Amino acid sequence: MTLDITEEERDYLLELLEAKRSEMLHELHHTDTLDYKEMLRRRMALAEGLRSKVEGAGR
Repeated sequence: MTLDITEEERDYLLELLEAKRSEMLHELHHTDTLDYKEMLRRRMALAEGLRSKVEGAGR
């Protein structure tokens, strides 16, 4: 799949991914539920992979 986005859209997408990552880090540090922590870790890894792809696409 190819996604054609503008530089402005790319930058905004990176901002959204970073904001979500920060939110998940905060949740991760404040939860005691092991299943929820594992789900957050998986989603953080997914968000990090997306961020890497989006950053790499801008080069």
